[in-house]
Amino acid sequence: MKPNVILIDPSLRSADGHHLGVLERFRTELARLWLGSISLTSVHASDELNRQADLIPTFEKSIYYRTEWTREEFYEGASKFCGDLRSKLRELRVRPDILIFPAADQATVLGLAQYLDRHGRRRPPDILLWLMMAPHYRKSIDDPSVAPLLDEYAEAFDALRRTVADDTRIHVCCETEAMSAAYRPYVGLPIETVIVHKLIERPRERRIRRPGQPIRLVCAGNANAAKGYSLLGDAIERLNRERSDLEFLIHGTVEQTDYPEGRQELQRLAGLAPNVTVRTDILSTEEYLAWLAQADLLLQPYDPQAYRTRGSGVFAEAVKLGIPVVATKGCDFSRAAIEQGRAVGVEAFSAEGLARAVGIAADHLDEISARATRFAEKAGADKNLETLLARTVAAAERPRGWLDRKLKRYLGVRVPGIAALP
Repeated sequence: MKPNVILIDPSLRSADGHHLGVLERFRTELARLWLGSISLTSVHASDELNRQADLIPTFEKSIYYRTEWTREEFYEGASKFCGDLRSKLRELRVRPDILIFPAADQATVLGLAQYLDRHGRRRPPDILLWLMMAPHYRKSIDDPSVAPLLDEYAEAFDALRRTVADDTRIHVCCETEAMSAAYRPYVGLPIETVIVHKLIERPRERRIRRPGQPIRLVCAGNANAAKGYSLLGDAIERLNRERSDLEFLIHGTVEQTDYPEGRQELQRLAGLAPNVTVRTDILSTEEYLAWLAQADLLLQPYDPQAYRTRGSGVFAEAVKLGIPVVATKGCDFSRAAIEQGRAVGVEAFSAEGLARAVGIAADHLDEISARATRFAEKAGADKNLETLLARTVAAAERPRGWLDRKLKRYLGVRVPGIAALP
């Protein structure tokens, strides 16, 4: 019998950003393993999106729900997640064999532990979860004020490990090495670095500019506060005063963000100059990849405090397509690319710093483009996600005998494939 797979993302409430695209990537890879899945997402998604994307509204709170950052708020979020999950699984009459969390936080981990402790089966499910952001989504993970929130992660994972009682069934992932290293002491488990991006089979055909054609600089994604959209207007004005060979294609969705000024900022950009084109609509996967593929350079002037350890789906997809990037220094996701000369680093998180970096990238475009293309071709297909899912499905399908369970539970004897009790 095939295992029941449930995808859980309480933050998926719209088609903006990368939450939906990541969910679709999981579905694609599961389908390759001849598995279907159920997707439990936010109750705040529209009925139209739920129908179109086959989502089941379940959760009241997302990983962005916190405002007070107190211990009480942490426990409240965990309890609400547990209750929402219990109610929906009882309604659906489904017992999960594999649970996948594309974006988890400390409250969802503790809430999962509470659910399994109160309502789980004798055999626990296999669990895959991604820690995508720092404990406080607006602060760096090494900010001193974040320390109590890291303790919340330690408490949540301690509870989950006690409840599951088998560490081999819990798989924790991050998208950057820096974030994996930062969380490891609090999680108490190995953390793999596995990037989940939109499915890209091969690099794009390298764009060849004809004589006189401008250099295309592209932005894409959700125009939230940490993405640096506020720097673009002044940077573009500076660049337009200095040179006439640039074209700016700016995409940013503004409906589901933490940046109320984003709409006005993009309106300002739309009227800034003839060489600036702005889009604020939601792009399908095909439209989004086509938008990226026309770039000579991708612009990512991200706030290095917020993105010090966070990954970037847009960056990962640009790398797979072979597109060079201008990105702020201090963001772990772009560090290797900058060091290897297939990206240009923005030294200072400011309009002046961004303009200077764009000028350098434009002047050396052929060199960095060639490096980006070679890297994409050499890297080939990223199989880390496929391998992880295949391994997890195989483990979920493997029978566990009565004797194995008794040995593990009562004697603490290590049986191959089953972790001994701590």
